[in-house]
Amino acid sequence: MDNKSSSVLGKGLSAIFTEKNVDLSSLSDSKDESNRQSSEIELSRIKENPSQPREDFDEEKLRELADSIKLNGLIQPVTVKVVDDGYILISGERRVRASRMIGLEKIPAYVYQRPADSEDSMLELALIENIQREDLNPMELSDSYQRLADEYSLTQEQIAEKVSKQRSTVANFLRLQKLPVEIKISLRRNEITEGHARLLLRIDNIEDQLVLWKRITNENISVKNLEKLLRVRLRKPGRRK
Repeated sequence: MDNKSSSVLGKGLSAIFTEKNVDLSSLSDSKDESNRQSSEIELSRIKENPSQPREDFDEEKLRELADSIKLNGLIQPVTVKVVDDGYILISGERRVRASRMIGLEKIPAYVYQRPADSEDSMLELALIENIQREDLNPMELSDSYQRLADEYSLTQEQIAEKVSKQRSTVANFLRLQKLPVEIKISLRRNEITEGHARLLLRIDNIEDQLVLWKRITNENISVKNLEKLLRVRLRKPGRRK
């Protein structure tokens, strides 16, 4: 990494936004729409954001959302950013996919008036908008926080400030990064809950975590019962945590 790149990454998110002429305050406060204009835009002109934090889309839930939109209309506009030949989606990919399912030609959208000038700015906008506005699952949120930490050298306190969350909330989601890959995938697929995952983190040994995780999924153990199991397990002398 050259010196210029290092200095940019070390400045933190607000400095990067300032340099790119992006108004961070409009992202920190969802009620501030001074930088955005709501309008109806053609779905065919909306491109997917390659920096989209969400990776998994449940088809059944998408169909339910599509049915709701068909019945009630799209109540919450998506957020897009202007590019030369249309728009890039910042947040609302589930709404876009569901709208396409039912053949809508136009949907309401908040349009950022300043054009996206780099992949970095699109990533920053997507991460913050999704953390604040989208129903991301716990692993997706954890990954989003981790990307902010890794790619922009932000501390937990700085991340919490940028996304308007408590530092403890950010810390709890970041702890999910310590889980084994198998459990991360299970959490991403909603096979276990965030409560299950946090309890598994009380066990230091990865093999023991995986054994208990398999019991959770095979026996459909609730969070409450898992807590009881752990309480007994951790009381036994000579047992690994």
